[in-house]
Amino acid sequence: MNSVNASTGFSPFQWLLGHSPRILPPLTSHSISTTSTAFPSEGTAAKAIISKLELDIFEAQDNLLAAKSSQASTANLHRGPDPRYNVGDFVMLSTSHRRH
Repeated sequence: MNSVNASTGFSPFQWLLGHSPRILPPLTSHSISTTSTAFPSEGTAAKAIISKLELDIFEAQDNLLAAKSSQASTANLHRGPDPRYNVGDFVMLSTSHRRH
């Protein structure tokens, strides 16, 4: 779940939870203050999470587009030119998918 996908640049874990998993536990304990200035309001925290997820989605879409373009250009290196057909040329057609 934490392996990064080559095309999107994100792991499935990050897609589900919005952040990468923590591999190691924290080495030191952090003292958390309970004053109201230490924690953002729920609305602010939610907006921050949503904007982070939106940025991740846009980045993944850009990464997918770049991967698609790269794959297409690599595939096109090995393709030959399309055959040219003229009116009146005889061609062989497959009828395996033709309905009877």
